[in-house]
Amino acid sequence: MKRMSSAILLAMSLSPSLALASNDYALDSEASSISFATIKKSYVIEPANLSGIEGSVDASGNFSVAAPLSSISTGIPIRNQRLNDLFFDSNKFPTLKVEGQVSMEGLVKNSTQLQQAIPAKVTLFGNTKEVTLNMNIVKSGDNIFAFTTKPVIISGATFGIPKENLEAVSATVGNIDISSTVPVNVSLVFKEK
Repeated sequence: MKRMSSAILLAMSLSPSLALASNDYALDSEASSISFATIKKSYVIEPANLSGIEGSVDASGNFSVAAPLSSISTGIPIRNQRLNDLFFDSNKFPTLKVEGQVSMEGLVKNSTQLQQAIPAKVTLFGNTKEVTLNMNIVKSGDNIFAFTTKPVIISGATFGIPKENLEAVSATVGNIDISSTVPVNVSLVFKEK
């Protein structure tokens, strides 16, 4: 029995896929971001990002990421406040959540890079919708880096954000046209626990 246990332990230590399968990863909040760009007057692009992101991915590839909408940074404090108060109603719906499963199968050794189309559940404004994330996933040492290969196009209307919310933001800047659809990019770093 002792010889059999030793053989199993040896096999597990020599198999990179089994070694990886036992690892869980925590999101590095300082190194991760979710960014988007608002578009007004059809061509003026104003970048923004979310920070303070928390999350994890387990050995099976199940991941969960959450970002506080209060962390929105556009570079202009009054714009941050208007997005939070008027558009996202972040007092009532404070968090953006993303959940899904990534295939960990190919991440068995250092410097592995995969591209995956990941079906994810995104919760915003109290509504959950399916969104496909096209991601590059790279394993380097004890870290996993995940970033979008192309922006994810998100519409506020899809998540039930009323057009009146967008109109309220528009009214604060002279009723100019503001698109309710934005491109979103994700850059996440997970560190082995």
